[in-house]
Amino acid sequence: MRKIDLGKTGEQIPVLGQGTWGIVGGKRVEWYDQWKASLQKGIELGMTHIDTAEAYGFGASEKVVGEIIKEYGRDELFITSKLLPLHITKKSMEKAIDKTLQLLGIPTLDLFLIHWPNPLIPTKKHIRIMESFVKAGKTRYIGVSNFSVKRFKVAQQAVSNTEIVNNQIHINIAQQGHVGKSLPYYQKEGVTVSAWSPLGHSGFKNLKEPLKSTLEKVAQAHDVTIHQIAIAWVVSFKNVFTIPKAFKTEHVEANAAAAEIQLSEAEMHELTECKEFELASFDA
Repeated sequence: MRKIDLGKTGEQIPVLGQGTWGIVGGKRVEWYDQWKASLQKGIELGMTHIDTAEAYGFGASEKVVGEIIKEYGRDELFITSKLLPLHITKKSMEKAIDKTLQLLGIPTLDLFLIHWPNPLIPTKKHIRIMESFVKAGKTRYIGVSNFSVKRFKVAQQAVSNTEIVNNQIHINIAQQGHVGKSLPYYQKEGVTVSAWSPLGHSGFKNLKEPLKSTLEKVAQAHDVTIHQIAIAWVVSFKNVFTIPKAFKTEHVEANAAAAEIQLSEAEMHELTECKEFELASFDA
């Protein structure tokens, strides 16, 4: 599995991780076993970054990920979780990260993100409390999710002893707004972007022309599915990794194979609305 640098940390993470949105509570044992089998298959294929969140099933996702972690050496996995923005006091945020760590069964997260910006609390205050978690050893790195560039800049200015290494934003081949508007800033600043929902919530069942025909043409040329091309497109941008979810092991295998597809510059231009973009190096 190809890897990229996480911000300016010097650490490398897989260009393809595993998302866990959709794991909820109250299901049958067999349902959870299928999720675990899919996550295990992904780890076997090099997708060792697992992304979860306090909000996913109100802890159910973190609990399942915690059960997976027990089966592997801690250093084998890179674990990200996210803080609900409704926590607006230091005490509440501390309780939240402590509960996350308890459910995951680990002493330290690799990456902890603010899930959404909260207009009721100053970004600087939120970020400074997040930074205190690094000092306390509760997370190695911090970042944000769904922040605009303007708000991200405020977050950057708030830290004093660490860096904001990641912004998790909505990028997929049918939702390309961030590619032209914000991705260039993160690339310039050396900030890593994680693209959530790279396959869309509907699996691209309602793609519009001409994207639909172009995507099908490129997929046919590579003898793969349009979903694999969609993943390959996302991770072809510099400083971008993605975290698709997959409930079935065959989908995990297809996702992993997609990470190795090398789209030509001409194909990228055909598929991308913005014509000015920076591509990743596949030699890294």
